[in-house]
Amino acid sequence: MSDRAAVVVIGAGIVGASVAYHLAELGVDDILVVDKGSVPHNVGSTSHAPGGVVAMSHDRLLSLMSFYSTDLYRRLAPFDDPRRTYNPVGSIEVARTPERMEDLVREHGESLAYGAETHLIDAREVADRVPYLEASVMVGGLYIPDSAIISGVNVTGALLRDAMASGRVRLSADTPIEDIETTDGRVVSVRTPGDRIEAERVVLCTNIWQPPVSGIDLPLPLVAFQHQYVETDDVLEGFDPAHPADEITVPTVRDLDQALYFRHHWNRLGVGSYQHDPLPVAPGDVGATAERPFTPADFEGAWKAARQLVPALERSGGFNRTLNGMFAFTVDGMPLIGETNTDGLWMAVGSWITHAGGVGKATAELMVTGEAEWDLRQASVDRFPPHALTGNYITTVTNKNYRELYDIKHPQEPPSQPRHVRLSPFASRLDELAAHYMPFGGIELAAWFGANESLVDEYADRIPPRSDWASRHWSPIAGAEHLRCREVGAIFDLTGLSIIEVTGDRAAQFVDYLCSNHMDVAPGRVVYTTWLTPAGGIQRDLAVARLGPDRFWMFVGEGTRPRDLAWVHRQADGHDVAVTDISDAYTALGVWGPRAPETVAAAAGNDPDLGYFRGGWIEIGPVPVYAMRISYVGEAGYELHFPVDQALGVFDRLRDVSAGRGLVMAGSTSMNSLRIEKGYRLWGADIHTEHDPYEAGLGWTVKSGKGDFIGASACNELAGREPSRRLSCLVLDDGDPLGNEPVLDQEEAVGYITSSAFGHSVGQAVAYAYLPTRLASPGTTVEVMVEGRRYPAQVADEPLWDPAGERVQ
Repeated sequence: MSDRAAVVVIGAGIVGASVAYHLAELGVDDILVVDKGSVPHNVGSTSHAPGGVVAMSHDRLLSLMSFYSTDLYRRLAPFDDPRRTYNPVGSIEVARTPERMEDLVREHGESLAYGAETHLIDAREVADRVPYLEASVMVGGLYIPDSAIISGVNVTGALLRDAMASGRVRLSADTPIEDIETTDGRVVSVRTPGDRIEAERVVLCTNIWQPPVSGIDLPLPLVAFQHQYVETDDVLEGFDPAHPADEITVPTVRDLDQALYFRHHWNRLGVGSYQHDPLPVAPGDVGATAERPFTPADFEGAWKAARQLVPALERSGGFNRTLNGMFAFTVDGMPLIGETNTDGLWMAVGSWITHAGGVGKATAELMVTGEAEWDLRQASVDRFPPHALTGNYITTVTNKNYRELYDIKHPQEPPSQPRHVRLSPFASRLDELAAHYMPFGGIELAAWFGANESLVDEYADRIPPRSDWASRHWSPIAGAEHLRCREVGAIFDLTGLSIIEVTGDRAAQFVDYLCSNHMDVAPGRVVYTTWLTPAGGIQRDLAVARLGPDRFWMFVGEGTRPRDLAWVHRQADGHDVAVTDISDAYTALGVWGPRAPETVAAAAGNDPDLGYFRGGWIEIGPVPVYAMRISYVGEAGYELHFPVDQALGVFDRLRDVSAGRGLVMAGSTSMNSLRIEKGYRLWGADIHTEHDPYEAGLGWTVKSGKGDFIGASACNELAGREPSRRLSCLVLDDGDPLGNEPVLDQEEAVGYITSSAFGHSVGQAVAYAYLPTRLASPGTTVEVMVEGRRYPAQVADEPLWDPAGERVQ
């Protein structure tokens, strides 16, 4: 073995093979893939996985990864056995209940939005496509033609074969890793029993195994869970085991209501179960292979449910093969992709074969170009706050995720557990107001307040009822809070804001380099801006305040704080500035509405007299407060930031002076509907790295003549041409979209809803979607498919509320 490689990929399962394949495709040389076992038959989950590639899910990123993966596997030249390398049999998701069928209807709509082909079919057609199923047990199903059955071993072999054929990739099997060595926070080598391999970059594709890294604590927020799989004896008829073509002829089946799946093996069936109680395996106990002995008692309930759906199983006299196979479950069900806090140490773990092709592609793109085709906020290794990396949290949440794997999930449903991990500093006061909490970034924040229930009658004629699905995890109280904010004012808990402070003599130059807007402004100015990727994608939108000549506060969302902070630290290398996370030292309240300015003046004892997008220090009692004249709801008022240990004093003072003025506490649900009426963008929904500022309506935040900044070159090109799509405001007289519903122009899906809410002040449902420029003009009519029904929607001028901006100023 050579004692040096530019890139060492550890783990030659399907993900490691995919990473190496895509790095080679992008022109990276001197790649060494190592695995502790044989290759392509290895000891990981790739070898025991039953091979189902399900080309659709409720999650957009996972769907895009699965679309790409199944296409990649289809394009590979066969390895060993063509039928095992790729078998395009499709899949069917089965509904036993009307509630599940309604969920499949929603998934079908999302498939249109994401560009996939799916078909809703009734129980009889399900049974026609899969004759071994009992139609009377089913309500219907969702047929996904692009799903497939592969052999993980064969696809891994094909990927490695093609990667090595490029001359860029070498393979070393039976090579266990003893250590990954680092110096001064950077990877320098990989140590094996017989060698020390110097490496510029190392990619961990070890999934359920956590290799040692010298002097580095590298917590992986994932756990290996056993899941059960059996292959029956001969229970089907009409398939000849002597004929290879008879092995897989019908679609795979997922029985979502019973957490089961089925695949064809000639006259036999493979039955997989997630129905049993979680069987986690601690990282130190994973052992030499990803297989464990079968535990029959855990399969009893699954076998009973399987025989209901597949009567032929009653003929089974035993099992031809059984196993408890381990798969990785992350704390949020998403892969872990990206560079760790050790320079040169990368990670691509927490993935199954359905997404492995896409995970390899995205990892390679990040390593080579610094960004990927898809927005990877959900898969970033930097996405986790400290509490999510604790053993207790990881254990609790991954067990919950296993139990709830196939549950019907509402897009606004809060996690069932753990709760009350982090509390707002105002929690004791919010409890007194009967706050209904929803976690954000792990912090329990109020969605609405039971204390405002009396307002519902006052505004009843402006708060229409919602559909059954949309009304879940929503309350008409939120509509009343919305209207009270517009008419009088409201106070919002902004503990969900985080502050990244940049200081130093070169702070202005560095912040100007980070941001698209002109940032070298006078102290006291607040600037709305974006961070961009090199290709011009929106890395994040944010407000930035200049507190002094060498001091800036950059305000980001608590939910993305770890990721944003890691990004700023990486950009700061070589810029001679100090980057400090001061988020936990400060908290904030938003006081907005017609009577908000006088309320803040009364609390401070004098009028702050700050102009729009200006900031300055005021005092509320004995507390220094940084006040900014900005708003996320489109009403006049202030964003107030102050030390967390003095939070209750400020809160109580504001509540005292607001009591006689009619202001109420309001929650995040009303804030969302207020900002949508005003046309304010939500990062992660309306904007992210797949969108540039010009198509998002934020081109005005880009000052291309100011000098160099991240994304400047791309923006020079983007600004000179017409966007192919534009973020457009849609209004609906009927229908209740929640997000990700398809937008249709006749029979063509032309976009999807990025965010939506009922606009109580404008009296219509309001939604945003990226539409082809030809359809983005006000007055154009399109349709939005909501829960299987099509509703007319009209493109409108934005913002709908206060278009001249008079109220907010």
